[in-house]
Amino acid sequence: METKTVLLDGLNVSYLEAGETNVKTLLLLHGALGDARWHWGEVIPALGETFHVLAPDWPGYGSSQKLPHMTIESLLHWIKTFVDAKEAGQVVVMGSSNGGLPARLFTAANPSYVPALILVNGGGVPDSSPMLSLLAKIPGLFKLFSRTTVSQTTLERMISNKELLTPEFIQDSRETASGFSGFMRMLVTGSLPKNHTPMVPTLILWGANDQYTPLDEAKAIHKSIPGSQLVEIAECGHFPQLEAQDVFAWQVNQFITNLTKPTRRNLGGPQILG
Repeated sequence: METKTVLLDGLNVSYLEAGETNVKTLLLLHGALGDARWHWGEVIPALGETFHVLAPDWPGYGSSQKLPHMTIESLLHWIKTFVDAKEAGQVVVMGSSNGGLPARLFTAANPSYVPALILVNGGGVPDSSPMLSLLAKIPGLFKLFSRTTVSQTTLERMISNKELLTPEFIQDSRETASGFSGFMRMLVTGSLPKNHTPMVPTLILWGANDQYTPLDEAKAIHKSIPGSQLVEIAECGHFPQLEAQDVFAWQVNQFITNLTKPTRRNLGGPQILG
């Protein structure tokens, strides 16, 4: 796994890369809390054994520079520009937590780029309350709200395995409070594209013990995406890629491998072998 940078529209973007480039590419999109390494660093080595893995830091995270205007439209353009710059061709997109919505929207808008989608404890289409939208328009108050959200109490609701909640892990999450504020403001106040239903094979992986986004939300997402698969991962919270890395990587491998298997024709009637 290497840390690299690329210039997109004059702005630096930092990203993690692993695996050979002559195999299927996975594009990993992290959530609002934590950067690419925080979300994916533990599972990328396992995924890199089979796939070419790209995991960019969102604008305003890590060493990625902020966009002049952080909107959903500009973020979807940013994703497309990144894929084009890496000459990745088609990419299987995987979005974790709040990163699931951009992953879903990008897939819906670019089916020629994305043959399949994986959502990890996220990907629902928000129905923001007027109060939260108003709060997002007041920068000082929204930053205070963001700092409160990026807290140990929130992490304890998200993560089932409390051994992960080391002081270093908590501090790393707090250091992304600024990026979190801008990302969440965009999601709360932004105008969503009309098309938010991906029409490609979709896997929804969900930590069954998530107290932050419970299983009912996973079922609603499953219902909203035709033909999607929902797989619960036991004894995990909001980040199964951190809490059950082997199981997580196996599920991803199985899903993508099955995409390339030829469908058996049902010929009907008795068949004579010999």
